[in-house]
Amino acid sequence: MGIDYNELAKKYDLSRKENMGTITRFLENQPFSEETNILDFGCGTGNFTCALKRMTDASVYGVEPADEMRQKAIGKNTGVSFEKGNHEKIPFIDSFFDFAYMTDVIHHVPDINAMFKELYRVLKQDSSLCIVTESHKQIESRFWVKYFPATVEVEKERYPDIPEIIESATINGFVFSKIEITDANHRHAIAQNFLMLVENKGYSMFHLISNEDYERGLADLRNDYDKQVEIEYRHGETFLWLKKPVKD
Repeated sequence: MGIDYNELAKKYDLSRKENMGTITRFLENQPFSEETNILDFGCGTGNFTCALKRMTDASVYGVEPADEMRQKAIGKNTGVSFEKGNHEKIPFIDSFFDFAYMTDVIHHVPDINAMFKELYRVLKQDSSLCIVTESHKQIESRFWVKYFPATVEVEKERYPDIPEIIESATINGFVFSKIEITDANHRHAIAQNFLMLVENKGYSMFHLISNEDYERGLADLRNDYDKQVEIEYRHGETFLWLKKPVKD
């Protein structure tokens, strides 16, 4: 089973929005001004890209390989430049960006070494790269594993674990800065927007498990939603910060 990202784009914005907590973390860690060039690598339909443009005076650029995703982003008319590109070719000159980030993207990249080489090329010296992803431990702790256990191995095969990401980045010139982990640890009933996300297969992992596993999990999820069963949320995210060093 593969993922058709152009097909996924048709329903993507129905259930996927920017996470303002992530945006806030960028703003807390990075100085942005009118002279700042920001790259959203793998921007999808531009939710994070557009949010950063609204909240800063920086020039914000999105790069996305899937045509339908990119066209949806362009249609939002936010003054952001959206370009076709991928891990092998980011269509900008050397040393153009002051900051680059990717949110829930790295597991879609078939060759992270090629990606890091390109990101290193387009970033200025002393600039930062932030990768927002999940460790294998966090994947195992997702609350929806209760409903869709088949997603665990599927996702661990796709997601490079944090040490692997750091090793690849370091080999390709980056310097490790820090890791920030957001730990979700609370209980509440299943939210309607999450149920809608699952019904629309808004996470690509739902396209990679069997239809039987998906339908069984969805039925159990709907049942718990109707009963307002409280679920423990505890998986969180990992923010991996890297830097392109200044050359002597």
